[in-house]
Amino acid sequence: MVKRIAEISLFLIVFLAAYGGLNYYVYFNLVQAIPASPGISLLAQTLFILLACAYPVSQLFRSRLKLPLLACLGALWLGVLSISVAVFVVKDLLSLFLPIRSQAPAIGIIIVLTLWSAVKAWRGPEIKDISIKHRKLARPFSIVHLSDLHLGPQTSLKWLEKVIAQVNSLEADIVVVTGDLADDTYEGMAKFIPAFKSLKTKDGVYAVSGNHEYYQGIEHFRQFCQAAGIIVADGQFLKVTEGVNLAGMGGKITGIDSQTEDNIRGFLTAAKAGDYNILLIHHPVGFKKTAKLGIDLQLSGHTHQGQILPLNLLVHLVYRYAYGLHALGDSHIYISSGTGTWGPPLRLGSSSEIVRIEVS
Repeated sequence: MVKRIAEISLFLIVFLAAYGGLNYYVYFNLVQAIPASPGISLLAQTLFILLACAYPVSQLFRSRLKLPLLACLGALWLGVLSISVAVFVVKDLLSLFLPIRSQAPAIGIIIVLTLWSAVKAWRGPEIKDISIKHRKLARPFSIVHLSDLHLGPQTSLKWLEKVIAQVNSLEADIVVVTGDLADDTYEGMAKFIPAFKSLKTKDGVYAVSGNHEYYQGIEHFRQFCQAAGIIVADGQFLKVTEGVNLAGMGGKITGIDSQTEDNIRGFLTAAKAGDYNILLIHHPVGFKKTAKLGIDLQLSGHTHQGQILPLNLLVHLVYRYAYGLHALGDSHIYISSGTGTWGPPLRLGSSSEIVRIEVS
């Protein structure tokens, strides 16, 4: 217990120091463009403190107090902060070689990039087609891969209905959701149930939990899936159709350790020799191990492909396979950039996507 408290305290100290430092860096750059007036300076400082505190405060008290406007404002600020840091870092590096004295061009670029990233997110996901050839399948099999919808207070029902309509138009054999479907309580997500119940597939809709399902309580995710007609595949090995199996690993699996390897081996003992085996796991980890164990296709999410500049560059430092399709022998992994967005309703350097995978 003491160790756990110490770990949480250390995390909070590091997070607050880093978050506070980034906010101060942006403030320091912006304040140079503000007229030197005590009243205006005080207003700017107050505004910055409010923006910086908005998201942490809304998340800290969300279990006891619903603050949707504050959460939305804070989430938007996270995106603006990320874009601003990237632009000001580039500007400061260029100023080492060029006589840049005005902050106006950098501020203008930040505004344009923020508006463009908001438009990209507002447009919704693109449909991405992936083709995989595999000797095991005698007939084509189609999968629609969704991930990281983050259904919550900031999710528009109209947006989700548009996503569902796009999915239905693809006429897939199965639809899978690789985690972070839920970002709210069951009561908060109940309005999305009819939309999911209208999903049309030949062989069902399957989902595994991600890390966000555990923030609100995993029972909310399970209750929602049951009401929405989604089969929860956490810890399950399911026969989808003749010759195709699906295994699911829950959101707390962040690496393929010996216990997880044993679980996958146990799953595959129920498979026939020529079956095509699909693994759903939220974190894009352990592909070398899962391929060696006999998984033919691993589907993951979590990374959002970084979602916003400069995180779309940094995410590749954390994950060997951070986005897209990769192969090892006859096995493949696809990591989705996410169907929705987390936090800031912004996309810059990445796109939301609905992935149609045709295996033949």
